[in-house]
Amino acid sequence: MCRNGRPEQCEDVTLQAKTVFVTTSWDDGDQSDLKLAGLLADRGLPGTFYVTSGGLGSDSSMSAKDLYGLANAGFEIGAHTVTHPVLTEVSRAVATRELVQCKQSLENLLGREVTAFAYPKGRYNSAVVELVRKAGYRCARGLRMLSLSYAFPRFEMPVTIQAFPHSWKGYAKNLLRRGEVATLARSSWQIARAPGWVELGKGLFDRALQQGGVWHLLGHGWQTEKLGGWSELKRMLDYVSRRPGVRYLTNSELCQVTHPEVRAEVILAEQKASHPS
Repeated sequence: MCRNGRPEQCEDVTLQAKTVFVTTSWDDGDQSDLKLAGLLADRGLPGTFYVTSGGLGSDSSMSAKDLYGLANAGFEIGAHTVTHPVLTEVSRAVATRELVQCKQSLENLLGREVTAFAYPKGRYNSAVVELVRKAGYRCARGLRMLSLSYAFPRFEMPVTIQAFPHSWKGYAKNLLRRGEVATLARSSWQIARAPGWVELGKGLFDRALQQGGVWHLLGHGWQTEKLGGWSELKRMLDYVSRRPGVRYLTNSELCQVTHPEVRAEVILAEQKASHPS
């Protein structure tokens, strides 16, 4: 298992036919994410925690010390803007400030590069994608669900299942808004038959085991806490953990495997850092 996006630690992880990857990501930086991290660590699972930097240490958000501890425990810290605006609804200048300042704040705190970004509420367009790229991120995750594909744009990483009880209508709306008619048609029978998100997640993981693919679990710690969904989440994590032959990666590590140019960028950045001009 490679960790912290270190390319030399990912050399044995290659994209081959029927390879199965598992990755998880968690948004917003709530203190409940510490409980999530414990559940992941107990099962040897990776996690990318996307943090809204402006809320650190306030209300129910994690503190800077909490975040530093997660990073040192081997989890990836990604950026989620400063104040969580929908980037398609603010000016270019505001969006740029949110992207750049969040990255800088987290890097100053952690003492390491932050390369992954998650769009607030999953909303983005081509202009926002370009701003994310210019801000120095190497990959970004949205909220398109029910995906098992390796072939995703590096700034439009989809997910497979969310730790939330969506209705069939909710899944349909999510996919149709993005033109994913084929994905909806392929998964409709599983959605209809599954009594809950855990069973749907298990079915999609089984499909990945059969045909290969990326199984990506998305969640929000505060949402799991509010719904009392910890037992369901544990069942899901137990089902996908410690499977022989399955590769467990953070979001950034996954991007390095699926996008060789990202891996090349990481290597080049590390070379420059170790040999400054």
